[in-house]
Amino acid sequence: MKNILLCFLLCIISLCVCAQKTQHYTPAPQGVNKKVFGMSFQQRHFDLGKVKKGEKRDITYSFSNTGTEDIVIEIISACECTTLDWPRSGIKPGETAEIKAVFDSSEKEASETIEIDINLKNKEADTGYKRLEIVSYSFELIK
Repeated sequence: MKNILLCFLLCIISLCVCAQKTQHYTPAPQGVNKKVFGMSFQQRHFDLGKVKKGEKRDITYSFSNTGTEDIVIEIISACECTTLDWPRSGIKPGETAEIKAVFDSSEKEASETIEIDINLKNKEADTGYKRLEIVSYSFELIK
């Protein structure tokens, strides 16, 4: 019985100490020095319409940095039918930039939608994982 009473008293003391510590906790002010990610595209998808086999088409994805941190593109990838060029330096808040794509239909056999993966060095605030943005284009192949 003494052991149960002793355990009970220790639990109450522990709860009081924990409650006292949380009363003195003052959270940091919201928004102070907090970086916000913002990448806004003028157009995320282009419909190229009818494309003759062997034809090449240029596509430009324009975007703005609407956040408070620099946007840094690590790598951009798509299928082998797409050649890509992008800014290698950081895009500062308020700046605009372009991702250029050249679609070559020479090896295509059917109409398709192509996704372009934009892998960023910027990280998600909640998870710590690197950010990924996706843009795309589609075409109707004419042989």
